[in-house]
Amino acid sequence: MRGTAVLKVLAAAALLAALAFGAAAYRSFRTALAARIERAASIEAAATRPAAAARLAAALSERRLALVSENESRAVSGAFRRGFGADALEAYRKAGGEVSVLREAEKALATEGTPDPEGDVAFLRAIRALRAETARLPALAEPEPPASAREGRGRLLWAAAAALAGSALAYAAGRAA
Repeated sequence: MRGTAVLKVLAAAALLAALAFGAAAYRSFRTALAARIERAASIEAAATRPAAAARLAAALSERRLALVSENESRAVSGAFRRGFGADALEAYRKAGGEVSVLREAEKALATEGTPDPEGDVAFLRAIRALRAETARLPALAEPEPPASAREGRGRLLWAAAAALAGSALAYAAGRAA
């Protein structure tokens, strides 16, 4: 009878250990998942910003082409006066663009009629900064699995072992009774 009670207590302890290891494995899984989501968001942001910079540079160039002063080029400049700049500027702002580049681009886009020296300087500064930013596109590499994923795997294996031990002890307690 005493051996049966010991087996029942050990089975209960193994069950509690399995539950504890299972809860720890779940917590590690959630941490690993959060780390993967955060990494994916950072990769997306790193790839989105240079693309937004390239689109804004193209929009600034189109806007500058629209501001020609020669009479022969009025028909050509009309094709570029579509207002793509505001959309590209907003996309760059949403991608987390640099504030100084945003100010220069806004100055360049605000120029109406014939180009003035201040608008040209703002245009050139914005284009130079946007080209530099476009060149910073990160090289994508296979990410390392988060450390919490390895911990979670180990904890899940211990939970399974504890559950098996608990089942074996419960079976032995039932057979002994």
